[in-house]
Amino acid sequence: MTQRKPDAQPIAALRGVNLTLGHNAILKDLTLDVRRGELLTIVGPSGAGKSTLLSLLTGLLQPTSGEVDRPEAHGGSTRLVFQQPRLLPWRTAAENIRLGLEFKANGGRGLGHAHDADNRVETLLTELGIGELGDRMPKELSGGQAQRVAIARAVAADPTLLLLDEPFSALDSLTRTDTQQWLREVHQKLGLSTVLVTHDLAEAIRLGDRVVVLKPGGATEVFDASSGDHVALEQKLLLSFSGFASEEKESAPAERTAARVPKQRSRREILTVAGAGALIALPVIASAFANRSSASASTSAQAQGADPGDASEPAENTELRLGYLPITDAAPLLIAHDSGAFAERGIQTPEPTLFRSWASLVEALQGGSIDVAHLLMPLAMQLRYEAKVPVKVLAWNHVNGSALTVRHEVDDVASLAGTTVAIPGWYSIHNVVLQQQLRAAGLTAVINTPPSQEAGTVQLTVLAPADMPVALSNGSIAGYIVAEPFCAVAEAQESGKILRFTGDVWREHACCVTVVREDLIDERPELAQRVADAIVAAQRTILDDRAGAAARLSEGGYLPQPAPVIAKVLIEHDDDHAAYAATGAVVHPEWEQPRIGFQPYAYPSYTERLVEELRLTKMDASTAWLDRVDAAAVHNDLVSTDINLRAVESAGGLASFGATASRQELLQP
Repeated sequence: MTQRKPDAQPIAALRGVNLTLGHNAILKDLTLDVRRGELLTIVGPSGAGKSTLLSLLTGLLQPTSGEVDRPEAHGGSTRLVFQQPRLLPWRTAAENIRLGLEFKANGGRGLGHAHDADNRVETLLTELGIGELGDRMPKELSGGQAQRVAIARAVAADPTLLLLDEPFSALDSLTRTDTQQWLREVHQKLGLSTVLVTHDLAEAIRLGDRVVVLKPGGATEVFDASSGDHVALEQKLLLSFSGFASEEKESAPAERTAARVPKQRSRREILTVAGAGALIALPVIASAFANRSSASASTSAQAQGADPGDASEPAENTELRLGYLPITDAAPLLIAHDSGAFAERGIQTPEPTLFRSWASLVEALQGGSIDVAHLLMPLAMQLRYEAKVPVKVLAWNHVNGSALTVRHEVDDVASLAGTTVAIPGWYSIHNVVLQQQLRAAGLTAVINTPPSQEAGTVQLTVLAPADMPVALSNGSIAGYIVAEPFCAVAEAQESGKILRFTGDVWREHACCVTVVREDLIDERPELAQRVADAIVAAQRTILDDRAGAAARLSEGGYLPQPAPVIAKVLIEHDDDHAAYAATGAVVHPEWEQPRIGFQPYAYPSYTERLVEELRLTKMDASTAWLDRVDAAAVHNDLVSTDINLRAVESAGGLASFGATASRQELLQP
């Protein structure tokens, strides 16, 4: 095997980074490069900020000052592997690795086609020397074997940068040594830029091309480990640790209010939630399903005899964890927490966890790091029917609330020919509505192909919502279609304009829905009902006081966008309707659609039509499941219809939301 040598050129870098959370200065003037092709190991006492450094490299945290240069800024990607392998227990090792490719196709850029995944997985298993593990179920794997599969799953996504968070610390000494050697061989073969965080000095020396000692406050010492004199290097490292023998429990960034992650979680769990914040979903946490089953059975036994339909007098207090993206789609979930709607129904909700991308939110929901989330409805479908992740919809979270936002020189949809437009995910109403508009304008969507003005093609690419305004302003894309308030952000920054509201294309369409894992409904139906009741009550609260809701979201720190931007989305102004009608952003003023509306009833007609429209939508993802499902039958399987209707009735019934029992879908792109 030929050993690859690292390139001095950095693949990622932190330059003069300062990070303050609350009143605590976590990192001070931290400067560090990750070189192309190197395996960089990081050690340090608890409290030094190792987890904070990982969160900066993944993009979850932004520095207070200084610069973090990540692979994503140059068209690359990052993957994170945790201490526990967290394999999906119902999939073989090969299928677990393949799942990473499926999610890569759903959320990445230039990622290849999902139908090639099987061949890629087979090749990778052989290349990494674990071909014999492919057909085994997770329960048939040893700890070391399972961790190899977890690392292979990350490698399969072809990342630019691989982050490993103490991946071998849970293994016994013999298995750990064997797996360390395997990782070193894999790294030498692939030359993948890798950062490994560990508490084990010997491990850091054995694996690292360079070893970084991170001290509290961000001071670093960097040691060259290429000489092979491990004894001398270990002595230097021990001297570097002098004065830091007293270890305090490390405060992960997500433990503080500013990072908005529940304080009750352990560091590893926080990283499970947060570490993939800017990554494509690699569902590496799903063993929590098995872990939760016994706990769920216990709490279910406590609630025996409860009426699933009676949520007015809960039998006991129950904690549920909430996850969301920083968009106004999340308003009902956040207002239910902030207003006490959950608490009134006996549900304790720690501070909601903020994610930067749909992919990382999905990862946390799958693995049990969060219990309740708002999710793109097409993505909920894909999870249930393609990825076989048992999610259920409790209610629509909102209607409308998105727009096609473009650079000022783009006058109409036809002007997008030869350009690139960003979407938040392949399985999104945004992708569906955008392609409806492109077809109506005589344009063709292309993927992984340069766009052509002459041929009338528009290239689609996936970006995290938070990255879209920056990409628009720097000219990387000509437009994006996404949830608010990121469209209002472009208006406020004067970097773009609204070309068309999605609710003006598909009247009162659902975008996000409130989802939980099906085991919650099966084992705790009365709790699931209380969740739905709280979400619906929160929607009623927003409708009754939109200005108050905007203030809660801003002043409560739930959404990071400026308060005027949030208010512009939530508060209705007649002047805005007239102005947007004049520019063509609203073509159907007679529909009288709000910029974002709140209506929780899940219409069967919408679910059926959405399946039909998804079949017409191009994606860089597997779509075979769409041909297998019965569009008319999806609604009753995906949506918990009884819980949904009871929740609506608890808030005054359909009429109180301006809804009727049935409707005809109206699409006019």
